[in-house]
Amino acid sequence: MFDNENYFFGEFTHALDSQRRLAIPSEWRSKEEDSRFILLPGRDSLMMVPFESFRDFLKKVQKVSFANRKAQLALAQIGARVQECSCDKQGRIKISQKLLDPYGITDQAVLVGAFTSIQMWNPKTWTSHQDGADNCLDELQRISESPDGFMEMFQETMEKMKD
Repeated sequence: MFDNENYFFGEFTHALDSQRRLAIPSEWRSKEEDSRFILLPGRDSLMMVPFESFRDFLKKVQKVSFANRKAQLALAQIGARVQECSCDKQGRIKISQKLLDPYGITDQAVLVGAFTSIQMWNPKTWTSHQDGADNCLDELQRISESPDGFMEMFQETMEKMKD
């Protein structure tokens, strides 16, 4: 971590104990205070976001109208599967079985630093995704050329509305 910002690099394989606790690498934990994370479902892996980073999302959620039925349903569906957790004195977090099951994470997990978040993978699934690793440079190029992604999101939304 650099200058109170959270950055995550590297790959670590850790065992889950019988109580579904998983050690978070020390370099990924906050030095000044308790390390708090938000665990939420991702597309292929369980996502871990530092609570400080998640605050920005929570501010945006507060602006969603209570009358927006579709948005409220999406928030409820995701909110029901989100878990807040803090590292214990040994640097472990306890993860609910409900979050682990969809990803097939049982006795081991691969923790992958994804720059601003941590991804938690089933080891076999993570290995199977390494076949397309060469294409990641194309995606990094796209991100660097459009850092905010707003126009891209806008264009995708407009295309969906045409269909």
